[in-house]
This record gives sequence, structure tokens and C-alpha cells, in this order.
Amino acid sequence: MDFKRIEIIFLVVFACLDIFLFVSYQQNQNIEMIDSSVSRNTTIKREMSNDQVTTPHLSSKTYTGYYLASKPNRTLQEQSERLTGQRVTFNDNRLYGHFYNSISARSNLRLINQLKEIMKNEHQILHGDQYRYSREFSTADRLVFTQKISEGDLYDEAGELVFQVNDNHQVTNYQQTYINRLTTLREKEQTISAKQAVQDLYTDNEISSGATIKWTSVGYSRLLDVNNSSVYIPAWFIAIENKNSGNIQIKRINAFTGALMKNNNDNSLATTASN
Repeated sequence: MDFKRIEIIFLVVFACLDIFLFVSYQQNQNIEMIDSSVSRNTTIKREMSNDQVTTPHLSSKTYTGYYLASKPNRTLQEQSERLTGQRVTFNDNRLYGHFYNSISARSNLRLINQLKEIMKNEHQILHGDQYRYSREFSTADRLVFTQKISEGDLYDEAGELVFQVNDNHQVTNYQQTYINRLTTLREKEQTISAKQAVQDLYTDNEISSGATIKWTSVGYSRLLDVNNSSVYIPAWFIAIENKNSGNIQIKRINAFTGALMKNNNDNSLATTASN
């Protein structure tokens, strides 16, 4: 009998057995992780229901995003001489425009459409085609347009166009900020879903009993300022209506980590309440 051959056969058999056991172990681990995740989601959903927290349909869809950086720029100042029919002033990099002739309409809806047409004219609004109307961040007296970037929407005071509306549905004044260049700092990463963001907010005790989640929206928001640059990441913005007061508070969630982000300052989009 060829003992060398038998030895080789045993080695092959044991190697195959080891591979089989390893694959089975990995599959069991994956199943346990899935079961644990499903169990956690079910528990949180039940707890939110017990606390009478009302939510719209929350998608489980995830996205990809980047760490982006920008530096302060003087683009609006340098191009402001193009503007006509208005008086323009600046505070840092924020443009303040005052139209000599007010823009008016019978309703805010018509006013929004009229402003969209005006924004196509470079002599009235600089880079107006790079902003998108945001119903979520707008109010009856404040129509907000957020800057569009190639990676998505920018939800930050550094890239916004805000028209002030009076009681007669007239616009005389507006403010504008603009980011002219963004640099990618890292390769793209996966974000959490809207559903996960709301659940993380709830488990961090940031959603009170009886609250209503009015809407969720994802966009790039400032993470920090360092070395004369601002760093932006995808963030979930979640509007929460308080049961007792009816006030709406908008919270920001880091879309990479699920951590609550503090508001930058009082001018940030994250502090703007909207129904």
C-alpha cells in the first residue's frame, strides 16, 4: 500500500473539512449579525411606538459621499459690478442685495416661480442657476435656495440664497453666499439611511415622547473649520415637531457615523424651523 498517497489524501480531506467548517462559521456569524440588527430595529421601532413618536415613511436606502473642503473666496465681491437694479453691500463674504423695485406676486408659490426666472439673469442674481429652492428650509417670510454642487446639495450658510418676504408677498432684500470650489479629501464612503439616522437620534434621547418627524433630507453640511478651510460631509437633517409647543427643531446627524452634529451658529440652516 502507498502510505505516501494515503497521507496526501488525508491531508486533502482535512483541508477540505477545515474550509467547510470555516465557511459554516462565517455564515452563522453573518446570520447572527443580521438577526441582531433586525432585532435591534424591531425593538427601537416598538419603543418609538410606545413613546407615540410619529414618523413618515423612512427609507432604508443608503448613499455614498465624500469629505470635501473649501476656502473662503471673494467671487461675489469680484463679480458684483455685473449686478443692476439694486444696491449691494458685503459683510465678510456675504452679499446683501436691495432691489430698487420690489418683486411681488399674489402668493408665495407664484413669487417662487418669479424668483426662479429672475435667478436665470446674471445681472440680477450671480450664479443663480446654481441654487435650488428648498421647501424644507423656507418659511412664509423667508424663501431659501440652497447651492447645488456636483456631489449633491449644500445645506450650509456658506452656500445659500435667501429672499426676505413681507406680508404683501413682496421681495426687496436678499442675502447670498457662494462656494466657488470644493476639494475632495477622501475616497467615497457609504452613509447611513434616513431610517437609521432617526433611530440613532431617538436612542440618543434627542426625540421626545409624542414628537412628530416632519421630514428628513440629506445634504452636505459643515463639519469643522481648520487651517482657513471648511470641511463638509453628508448630513441628515431631521425636522422634529414638539407635541406640546408645536415648534419645529431641525437636527443634523453625521451621515457617516450617525452622531449628532452641533449647529454652527444662529444663521445656519440647521436652526431654521419650517412646517
